[in-house]
Amino acid sequence: MERVQSLIEEGVGRSADRLGKLSRTQWGVMSSSTSEMPAVRLLSWFQRAKEDHVAATLRASGDIPTEAVLIFSAKSATAVADAVTQPWAERMKALPNLVELTIGEVSNILAQSIIGALADQFEKTVILSVPEVARGPKVDLMARALERYDGRKDLLLMSHVEMYSTDLAADCAMVLIVDSATLQALVKAQPV
Repeated sequence: MERVQSLIEEGVGRSADRLGKLSRTQWGVMSSSTSEMPAVRLLSWFQRAKEDHVAATLRASGDIPTEAVLIFSAKSATAVADAVTQPWAERMKALPNLVELTIGEVSNILAQSIIGALADQFEKTVILSVPEVARGPKVDLMARALERYDGRKDLLLMSHVEMYSTDLAADCAMVLIVDSATLQALVKAQPV
């Protein structure tokens, strides 16, 4: 678990440069408190948040079957969208779903960086799907993502991700749904 946590943190760190290039400003991105969590506890915890959230879900089949779900509060989603699109604000303000499009792209960068760190470490190929973005209560967004979850074989890893730049302070909940047997086999096959 420590190695996986370390790789998640490395991947989150990698995303800062890519987000900086996207928004033409320096970003800081950090992950904290990554832990394995039962689905029931996760849903119970998310049930407390009643306000609207924006979530992006990305899937990868292949060498490391994974699903990444990034859930932002509506306030954080708007702050991230404003920070990312600020250099092009005048041209982009006409887009009716700017927040959702931006969260999809930011989530893609975060997920690609994290899954990329795992893939690089274990010398595997992982290609993520296009992000599916939805808006609604946090628990509903997570429940939708868990439709393909199988408690007998999947592992849920939850991490709190904080993002900051010159005019940004935002955070999101990131949940990785990983095939447990595949992850254990990869870790065991590669001694520390």
